[in-house]
Amino acid sequence: MLTLKSINFEQQQFQIHHLKQTQPDKMEWLLGRSTACDLVLPNPEVSRVHGKIAYVDDAYYFMDMGSSFGSSLNGTSVPANEKYQLSLADILQLGETFLYVEGITAPSIPPSANEAETYTSVSLPEQPWAGEDLLCRCCRIIDETPDVKTFSFIAEPPVLFTYKPGQFVNLAIDIDGKPVVRSYSISSSPTRPYHLSLTIKRVASPPDQPDIPSGLVSNWMHNHLKVGDRVQLIGGPLGHFTCLPNLPSKLMLISAGSGITPMMSMSRWVQDTLADCDIVFLHCARTPDDLIFRTELETIAAQLPNFHLAVTLTQQPLGQSWMGLTGRISSSLLQMVAPDLLERSVYVCGPEGFMESTKLLLETMKFPMQNYQSESFGRTKKPKPSSQATPSATWHPQPETIMAHNGNGHHDGIATKSASTQLAAPPTSAQASPVVHFMKAERQIPVDDSASILELAEQEGIPIRSACRVGACGACKIRVHKGQVRYDTPPTALTDTDKQAGYALACVAYPNGSLAIEA
Repeated sequence: MLTLKSINFEQQQFQIHHLKQTQPDKMEWLLGRSTACDLVLPNPEVSRVHGKIAYVDDAYYFMDMGSSFGSSLNGTSVPANEKYQLSLADILQLGETFLYVEGITAPSIPPSANEAETYTSVSLPEQPWAGEDLLCRCCRIIDETPDVKTFSFIAEPPVLFTYKPGQFVNLAIDIDGKPVVRSYSISSSPTRPYHLSLTIKRVASPPDQPDIPSGLVSNWMHNHLKVGDRVQLIGGPLGHFTCLPNLPSKLMLISAGSGITPMMSMSRWVQDTLADCDIVFLHCARTPDDLIFRTELETIAAQLPNFHLAVTLTQQPLGQSWMGLTGRISSSLLQMVAPDLLERSVYVCGPEGFMESTKLLLETMKFPMQNYQSESFGRTKKPKPSSQATPSATWHPQPETIMAHNGNGHHDGIATKSASTQLAAPPTSAQASPVVHFMKAERQIPVDDSASILELAEQEGIPIRSACRVGACGACKIRVHKGQVRYDTPPTALTDTDKQAGYALACVAYPNGSLAIEA
């Protein structure tokens, strides 16, 4: 067994690592940022597979695997693909991480056939995820870029994570003693079911609007979540932004910033299944330092002839050479990277402005928009219904900004759409004023036509968990015991089974008269 102490002076982190034999014949250990490595070093200057340590001829040897930033042993640079023997008190440097050789013992001798049963087998999960709430333990954290981290989780007790590539989950954590729920796209692939990964970007307030709060949960995860900490997944995987089950023969993925996460899940799925699908992956980033999954995407493109990667930068990198594409996405850029664009199914994910401009651009290029899908968790302030409705009147609101969906149920980002909803007549003086009865809280709140159930609860301090606030994630699902609700537009996160069971989405459901709800 080889004992190493990792030292990261910049982050003030010190850890002890033991390279053990997990199998009788294991004599090599991989080092790098990839979660597949035996020793994971979450540092942007460490390559995904940076190097390896092997036990050969009664000694341990280190070999650099052609890493981007190189390695050194006791201050001397180590050429790639050459073996260097390790001794006690040696210091390996990989990027900004130093590995101090603290202990050396020979691996165990492989057992004979009669002794093999003395090794304890690893217990792997057998049951698939049935969509229930899960307690999960963080098992790995990888720094993808200076402001993006990948958090990998396993369930306790273990399950096989089942979902469609591109879907999202609702993550619940406690911040200052209060439960908070947020929706995050899954970046891992269901072809690797023993863990689930979320790739999360730190969110800062806009420079021109410092009063807008920064990302509460995302920044908390970056600042506080550690390996070994536990979080909860609320419900099962959600969303219709996926290339399955009807995989197109030609696919184009267009992303910007952290919108790359569901695209990465689809790309990993295609790589693992060797699916017969031709993919053009166009990603837009500010600088080379902002390229999430850069090395892995380049590896997939090098290995798969049907995977074509294109990256464009919107800012000129200072002090770095860049021979790739530059500038924002345009019609000429789309035609260059995908001459057969009109024959492809297009998936788009990124900031709201990016998706709006990309959708408009595709429409001007006469792209068949029935083959367009996009994903967003952006929040949109809903207009309030008019309080001037007359008895037995039909309310026809003005066009409003809503989270729209196409015929397949996929998010179309922000769209303008008109709704027509029949309203119940307001109560006359002879009628009792309608109320919402929050049964668990034992409170009755007068109905306000301009407020959703969630808004009514928040005004009175009654807790109802929520995330997206646009009816897309399902975190605020509650049971209605009596009465009816109305929606300005059908909520995508509410299934027919949910409706039959009497559930509603509190964030977008408005009381249609008196209600009794389980909250």
